[in-house]
Amino acid sequence: MAELKNEADPANPQRHAYPAELAAFVLERLPSEAPRPTLSVLAALLSTAYQASLLREEGRAVTFRMCHQPADPAASEPAAAAAPLRVRLEVPRPYHEQELRRISPAARLSTTLVGVSGARPDELQIWGLVHVGASREADGVGNALADALVVSVTAPGCVLVEWSGRVIGRLTGGVLTGRVPDVFASAWLPAACTEPQHAWLVAAVGPAESHLPLRALARRIDQQFVSRLVASVRQSGHGGTVVLLPHALTESVVRARRPIALKYPFVADPARSSYRTLAQRLLGALELDASGLPWTWERYRQTTDPSIRALDGAFVGLARGIADLAAVDGVVLLSKRFEVMGFGGEIVGDLPDVRFVMRALDLEGERTERESTEAVGTRHRSVYRLTAAVPQALSFVSSQDGSVRLVAQKGGVVTYWDQLEASIERL
Repeated sequence: MAELKNEADPANPQRHAYPAELAAFVLERLPSEAPRPTLSVLAALLSTAYQASLLREEGRAVTFRMCHQPADPAASEPAAAAAPLRVRLEVPRPYHEQELRRISPAARLSTTLVGVSGARPDELQIWGLVHVGASREADGVGNALADALVVSVTAPGCVLVEWSGRVIGRLTGGVLTGRVPDVFASAWLPAACTEPQHAWLVAAVGPAESHLPLRALARRIDQQFVSRLVASVRQSGHGGTVVLLPHALTESVVRARRPIALKYPFVADPARSSYRTLAQRLLGALELDASGLPWTWERYRQTTDPSIRALDGAFVGLARGIADLAAVDGVVLLSKRFEVMGFGGEIVGDLPDVRFVMRALDLEGERTERESTEAVGTRHRSVYRLTAAVPQALSFVSSQDGSVRLVAQKGGVVTYWDQLEASIERL
């Protein structure tokens, strides 16, 4: 899907867009079955959210998600385990940027939304909170909130509008865009970021043909873990760099301290391999299922089995724990088996000087455009140099403004993909 944005005219400076233009942009692109507030209401919603994004709450950037829908008393108790829990305030609060600033710490991007209602700009009010859970966030927002527009504020001046799990419009850095193609849906990335055919996996589920569905599911769980990790780093608001290298290469890199010198390397004990332990437990729990039905990805995502949901939640916790390491200056180094080798890494050594990189224009990196590296900071340039020196490296670089860049070699050339929403709906 092509990216939609207010492209700059090469002959003239780019004109910045603002919330009222985002509102018109969204209404033009909303499907006919989606809820459709008036332009004045949507503009008021987005303008106030934008202003709140420029504030700070106790030194922290103001980030939150909100949904525009009436407070429904009948929906206060969830009908199913995965349904959102709506908690209504006894006295609604005015919809104002200062109220959003104050309530934002209670509305974590990945789990909770601020509930806002009102059919006219002067009627907008905060009626409560909508909790969508710790590990089923995407299902809750995409399905149970299908009758609501969801607005995410992810960084100063960054406002995202979604409906039913689809990005409709985004305002970032004064630029309007539609949905950015999600590189996690590409054909090349799953094989590049994981090593799914580990010896432990074959031992856990067996080499027989009958176990192929579980092995395919394990690959999807690997991919989801990377997506969750990247989303957690992005949502932290402090930026960071995560580098994945083949497992056989990570040990030599740690020992040689080249080309990544870890300030805080971890001991090679079971804690470093927590992902593998969780995956083994999960596959064991899936094998205990007596239904005889194959464990497809859709079945896994929809199951309400408490033991499986608890293990899935443990993956979320692990991803967030690793993301916290990225708050320390330097690289977080993982093997492609998701062993956490250490953090605070410095990219060092006699590495190639990379003056130009390719920006991918599609998921597979078949269409690209050449860019100079002069416009980016030291963090990005060091990752470009690492990628040029180590073709197997896969890096996710998150900036404080919420943008995420995936960097890899493609056809022998350092290439990057912009992941501006970085899988908010996947986390």
